[in-house]
Amino acid sequence: MRKKLILSVLSMIMLTGCGGSTADEATTEVTQDYVQEIFGDIEPLAEPATLNIGLISASTYGITNHLIEKLGGAEYVNLDTNTNVFGSGPIVIEAMASGDCEVGIYGIGGILAGTIGQDIVNIGASARDYHALQFFAPNDSPIVAAGQVTPSAPELYGTPELWKGQEVFVPVGTNLHYVLSKGLEHFGLTTDDVKLTHMEVPNINTALRAGQCEVGGVWTNYAYGDLNENNTPVIKTDDIGAILLAGLSATQTAIDEKPEAIQKWMELYFAVVDWTYASEENLNQVMEWFIEWNEENGIASLESEIAAHMKYQKPYTLEENIEMFTTLSENGNYNKFLEYNVDPLKFYIDQGNYKPEDMDKFLDPAYLNTTFLDNLAKQQ
Repeated sequence: MRKKLILSVLSMIMLTGCGGSTADEATTEVTQDYVQEIFGDIEPLAEPATLNIGLISASTYGITNHLIEKLGGAEYVNLDTNTNVFGSGPIVIEAMASGDCEVGIYGIGGILAGTIGQDIVNIGASARDYHALQFFAPNDSPIVAAGQVTPSAPELYGTPELWKGQEVFVPVGTNLHYVLSKGLEHFGLTTDDVKLTHMEVPNINTALRAGQCEVGGVWTNYAYGDLNENNTPVIKTDDIGAILLAGLSATQTAIDEKPEAIQKWMELYFAVVDWTYASEENLNQVMEWFIEWNEENGIASLESEIAAHMKYQKPYTLEENIEMFTTLSENGNYNKFLEYNVDPLKFYIDQGNYKPEDMDKFLDPAYLNTTFLDNLAKQQ
């Protein structure tokens, strides 16, 4: 199995060292007992197969896929995986559209852009992708001083009067922008009622630390680090009722030409998820490997940050996938997976990022393939 790191100018992110790993290196420090324990019930492919995978660094779904290789699962089932690590979902989409990747794992931005813009097919839910989306304000700010006084969102800080006209640093057009809109709804406000200042998350993190930001949105490790020492999370995504997820996807060409490889990859993925959370010992080992994997990708991370990721951004199990894809939304028009993505898409349509007709394409059954989940459900 091979791993390589894609460096894209478009990602605006420099990542380092993830390449050149061989099958022997991937299973270093992993005993045959691990392989049997995790993957022993999985039947290997009758014929060798290859699969090119695209994913995002510093994510729980990224480390889950990494463990398929590190724990020897891909080799065990006769699958040669070529993993490409990117800085964002849209860059994964570019790689899939160009044919460099056949399957991908990414969040809401990739799910919408991939389906609507590149005809990429959604085949599963990989992980929760919302708890780390938080807005912070300095501890001495009026919003923090006002306290948590909104019954519909008990952890939300401030009042409508304090939020109206407030300058908010946020990467406009992203999932954080959507989260801000959902938070403001609890005050009877919209994003038109605040002053939006577009800024990338690393710069927002710096501004908050320097005391040069009244309210700013962050994600990933930033939400769980020492930013909390002098700042308070005033909007938390899970508190305001927004659910965002990362998905498993595949190109239609790969579905047509490599269904067995995709099926086996998903089976390995859910086996790793089950093993990770089967014991505290397993979880601690995964967190250690998570930190190492981040370092390979040029990302510094603390144990406390990784522990928070593994607790709050948990990958979905197979059972949770089956429930999500078979449970209808409140209006009964589609399943829960689509429901979790429809509301953000409505917001982005209102913002002008997408057109109204894009909703019809996103809901087109051609771009939601449950065959692989159905097959796994039958095995249970």
